[in-house]
Amino acid sequence: MTAPRLIDVANAAGVSRATASRVLAGTQRNVDPDLARRVEEAAERLDYQPNHSARALRTGATGTIGVIVPTLANPYFVQLADAIAQHVRAVGGALVVSDAANDTAIEAEQIDTLLGGRVDGLFVIPVSASASGPAIREAARRRPVVLFDRWARGSGTVAVTLDNVSAVKLLVDHLEEIGRRRIALVADQTSSSGAERLAAFTKLQGSGATTILLPDFTTDAGRTAARRIIEQRDRIDAVVCGADVLAVGLVSTLHRSSVAVPRQIAVTGFDDTEMLKLLDPPITSIRHPLSVMAERGLTLLQAPGGERTERVERFPPQLVVRASTSEL
Repeated sequence: MTAPRLIDVANAAGVSRATASRVLAGTQRNVDPDLARRVEEAAERLDYQPNHSARALRTGATGTIGVIVPTLANPYFVQLADAIAQHVRAVGGALVVSDAANDTAIEAEQIDTLLGGRVDGLFVIPVSASASGPAIREAARRRPVVLFDRWARGSGTVAVTLDNVSAVKLLVDHLEEIGRRRIALVADQTSSSGAERLAAFTKLQGSGATTILLPDFTTDAGRTAARRIIEQRDRIDAVVCGADVLAVGLVSTLHRSSVAVPRQIAVTGFDDTEMLKLLDPPITSIRHPLSVMAERGLTLLQAPGGERTERVERFPPQLVVRASTSEL
């Protein structure tokens, strides 16, 4: 048996092919509600599946959105891509995810590859605040582009991010409330989120506060930070990590060095990925409103180009307290 065609739905509903097409494409604004109902019922009865390839040939749209993340080795970026995917699927689209390997040159190559694959739009989580902008700006001239979670200078397009200043304040206030006064920050130096978290922490704690700056967000970088912290334990009783993967590497190294968390050093993450609940102790972190951010990002991606002027839209964080910062 051959699959039902659009004309079969139209005939079953007693309407023209054009009317059936408008209803099933979601553009039935000028279609009589009774006719629209008949088309929808006929499509369901016949188990009609739209031919997206044929639609793409007619309209130039593929229904596919691209996402470029800095690295899929970081569970947070997987969680982020999943939040976007849920909203893209809800409107009948598909998602293609690409890994930039924390390298701006590879990031630029992946942008070209996805645009060459005829995606309708692109989400980019920039590798670098300073170096990712030119390639993104060029992409935004060809197709709608929205930056997600991070921004890049000179990108020429809008960014949907967390309010990092408020997030850092939530963490520092929480640590001070449980009596910690010698707080250190572990963060990266290249991303916009890392730079914002460093600036916010320095403003709250003063220029003399302990900061350990690393080239990237990885568990290995967290282990490196832990070794530096162990060398100056008398100056530190709490650590704010700029990413969950840093916190995981840091806590595991502290444990191996017989430094008790949280009794000797309290530790927080930043992303609230699922793995934090499985650690001993579970780690306090900052939760991003990823679903709300993804919905806003998709709206901007589908909006007229004038609504994607270069700017940053920030969304409120949520503090999730766990045993790694238990009050003693």
